[in-house]
Amino acid sequence: MHLLLILCLICFIFGSVSPLKDPICDDEVYGIGSCNALIERISYRIRGNSCGSRTFAGCETVGTFFKSIKECEDKCKK
Repeated sequence: MHLLLILCLICFIFGSVSPLKDPICDDEVYGIGSCNALIERISYRIRGNSCGSRTFAGCETVGTFFKSIKECEDKCKK
């Protein structure tokens, strides 16, 4: 009986921790350069498991960005 309980607990723990759908969702995103430009891009936020528009300061951006929130959610949202 105890073995069954332990197995159920292990399955619950590992089942509730799911990896990201796509490894690109884990990319760090940021702005680079000393320009005074503000660049708006759509990216995934791991902490909130959400996609949204973010504004970066710099000449260009680095990381994985998406054309739409739907594309981001399809690739990354759990």
